[in-house]
Amino acid sequence: MTENNVEIIRRLYDAFETHDFNVIAELFDPDVEIYQSELLPWGGDYKGHDGAVTFFTGLLQHIDSKVTVEQIVEAGDRVVEVGRTVGTTTNGSVPFDVPEVHVWQVRDGRIVRMESYVDVPLMLKALS
Repeated sequence: MTENNVEIIRRLYDAFETHDFNVIAELFDPDVEIYQSELLPWGGDYKGHDGAVTFFTGLLQHIDSKVTVEQIVEAGDRVVEVGRTVGTTTNGSVPFDVPEVHVWQVRDGRIVRMESYVDVPLMLKALS
């Protein structure tokens, strides 16, 4: 049985939580594109598995967080997740609880694009 796009994204969030990097790599297309605001220390445009590693390494250098999924909506080849990222900063263990939205694009069972949007001023306040 083939997974639908929402199931793929839910499996990805489970893999994020357990740090199952094999599943994450399996779900990301080799040419995956990742975007997050350049205003954040780890933000920018990233491409491919190497780019994904660079993005997530940068993210983990600054924050230790968990995404709390509040809603997931499928829209064709896109899946929109609305929730919160909750955790602490790594430079001072400052707690944060920041609204976020992820827009995922899935093609042929693989994630080809991730766009991550957070409340940038609130996140920057926690990081300062």
